[in-house]
Amino acid sequence: MNKKKVTIAVSTLTLLAVVWIGFVTFSPNQENPGMVRFLSLSEIQTVKENERIRLGGLVYPGSILISEKNQLECNFRLKQGEHSIPVLFTGTRPDLFKDDAEVIVEGNYIDGAFVADQLQTKCASRFEGELRNEASYNTESI
Repeated sequence: MNKKKVTIAVSTLTLLAVVWIGFVTFSPNQENPGMVRFLSLSEIQTVKENERIRLGGLVYPGSILISEKNQLECNFRLKQGEHSIPVLFTGTRPDLFKDDAEVIVEGNYIDGAFVADQLQTKCASRFEGELRNEASYNTESI
């Protein structure tokens, strides 16, 4: 192929990629799994039926209930300031999931409860200090 054909081919592919990225990014289609809104609990009433969203907050102390029949089923309350909401989660819980843990849940708001299929915990801040302090690195054992 000559230089002109290669340049036209590369330009065409670049243009198609830019158009596709723009379409995916700005598409108003709420069914797009890549576009999930992150809301505060005070905004939960704005959620449309079947809209997938993310919520963040703290696990309300004493609210964690694990099903006796299915250890993967867990109910708890998510709190954010003065607001709280019941969360129904089925799946493997992170090791750091406990009372007052900072969590992010993803799923659907259905009939006053949040049905989550993803649960993430924030890393404990107690580890951050150790990682930032270079004096705590033990490089001699490497």
